[in-house]
Amino acid sequence: MWVWKDSRERWLLAAVVSAFVLVCLVNVKLPLWGVLEGRVIASFLRADATISVTSDLLVGLISAYIFYVIIELLPSHRRKAETFRVLNLLVASVVDAFDRTRLFGHETPIISVDLDVLKLARLESNIAIVRAHPEFLRLKYAMETGDSRYQDFQHALSLAIGLSPEHALGWLVLTDKIRLLASEYGQQPVNPVTENFMVERPDDHMGVEFLQVVNDFNRAQADFEGALQLRVLEVFEASVNWMKLQNTP
Repeated sequence: MWVWKDSRERWLLAAVVSAFVLVCLVNVKLPLWGVLEGRVIASFLRADATISVTSDLLVGLISAYIFYVIIELLPSHRRKAETFRVLNLLVASVVDAFDRTRLFGHETPIISVDLDVLKLARLESNIAIVRAHPEFLRLKYAMETGDSRYQDFQHALSLAIGLSPEHALGWLVLTDKIRLLASEYGQQPVNPVTENFMVERPDDHMGVEFLQVVNDFNRAQADFEGALQLRVLEVFEASVNWMKLQNTP
């Protein structure tokens, strides 16, 4: 049950349950321990005034907790749930672009993103795929989405701060990983075959020079893919930590 997630709420609920048990015991008027019989304290505990005052205090405590749940706890829970949904949609937009190889992931409306991609089992599965050197386009689309959503991540920090300092720190870490991923945007080397920039140099060395350019491109492309793989992996690992803060299965 969600009210038990926070230790403070667990202690409050335990106190109220204890108060309810005490109210029942006070009004049942169970016999006192033999060691107390014949003493002043026995008369004090059996007095109607003592029973009435104690019962009223405990009932007041229980009533106060009920009002607290209705007025404070339930609305607070709803606000947190709505805040988590907004933040999770941002995270899911990047993960979903990789998970579904979304060509237009950076243009997909955020409300259309599937939050199921943030389930821990799904995230761990995608992390395993990233580590196994996935298809380049999946990494590229995640990068493009991260670049388009980076400012949104920055502006959403105030929402994370409203949750707790721990959530704010987790969001800062995640935003930093998105920044590193977005920094790879525009760094992809140009393919000399598609550009064909040496066509206007019809000399005898054109073939050798062009082959050298192609080899340089292949090395640069491999380095770029390796960097992209690392950045996507870091984002996914930070996403796992973010979801664990929410106690999400």
